[in-house]
Amino acid sequence: ALPAATPPDTPPTAQHAQRQGTALGRNIAASLGVGTARPYRHRDLGLVADLGGRDAVAKPLGVPLTGPLAKFVTRAYHLYALPAMANRLRVATDWLWQAVLPPESTQLDVVRPEDARLAAAQGTGIYGPPAS
Repeated sequence: ALPAATPPDTPPTAQHAQRQGTALGRNIAASLGVGTARPYRHRDLGLVADLGGRDAVAKPLGVPLTGPLAKFVTRAYHLYALPAMANRLRVATDWLWQAVLPPESTQLDVVRPEDARLAAAQGTGIYGPPAS
């Protein structure tokens, strides 16, 4: 008996998991007599990562990028990946506002300390009184 083929390494991303799941479903259907089984083929055009602020990294088609060009490529990819033009416009407008306006401040002190305890948050009372 021949050893089973080792599947190729793929990036740990939702996109690849979704593609592998589709291939798995197709192959299960084929094992039940519907369609033809095919191995999963890893097709990768590169990776992009928005690091926040003005920082990003990208490697489209194997070309490593950093800085403003990587930010542009990353944002362009993410806009392209959105399912509808209305969503793209909404996100692009939000990015434009973020670039023009000062950053928003976040208020973290709106929860009273006694409400921040696990028992209070869950409302179960199973944890007993807080330790002194």
